[in-house]
Amino acid sequence: MRGKRYQSSEINKQKVYYIVGIGILIFLIAFIFALSLYKTKQNANSEIAQMENITTSDATIVSSTEDKTINEVNSENEVESIAIKTEETIPKTTKSTQTTSKTEKKEVEVTPTPKPVELHFIVPVEGEILKDFSDSSLVYSETLEEWTVHLGIDIKSEKGSAVKASEQGTVESIKNDPRYGTTVTISHENGYKTIYSNLLSAEFVSEGQTVDKGQTIGSVGDNAAYEIADEPHLHFEMSKDGETVNPSNYWEKK
Repeated sequence: MRGKRYQSSEINKQKVYYIVGIGILIFLIAFIFALSLYKTKQNANSEIAQMENITTSDATIVSSTEDKTINEVNSENEVESIAIKTEETIPKTTKSTQTTSKTEKKEVEVTPTPKPVELHFIVPVEGEILKDFSDSSLVYSETLEEWTVHLGIDIKSEKGSAVKASEQGTVESIKNDPRYGTTVTISHENGYKTIYSNLLSAEFVSEGQTVDKGQTIGSVGDNAAYEIADEPHLHFEMSKDGETVNPSNYWEKK
């Protein structure tokens, strides 16, 4: 009996040990599993925290940028925009200024067209008209003994009579013309010229001299080779822009 009890007691102890051992094993397994879960959770939390930090940092940067965009970035952009526009505008302005300067210079250099000066020509010597102006019909020349045109007006006057400038102007030339003798040419405004021929002398003026209207420029003569058969007279011609015109059309009406 006693041996059986002893065996039974041993068996019970072994069962207890076995159960305890299994319990400890289960506890260890559970502990290890729980520890593993804990570490996994910790790692996950750490990763989440890092991601949150990164997200928060990015959010802060974005937020900072957004704040800047609203407040400072706009100002900076405006400043940069103004700087860029200024840089773009400066050359254009300079070019515009240069263009304006050139335009002003051109305007300064342009000489305004002078207004035509009113001219009132006078008869250069008093006397009878021996031969009138004729550029289309022929008149008879006693000296040449033929019919020919006459591109001037012959005014009869005593030899030595004063011949006056028909209008204010500048003495262009004084020469001895082989056809009409001593000749004085005066240039006037608006393209006009007056020509005084068959003069006895022209000692009262010189080439390049400015003469007034009515100023004495010479005296009546009788040495014109083409009109030597006529009485002493002044052979007077007139031109406008190089074309001969009838002087009587321009003389002041009395």
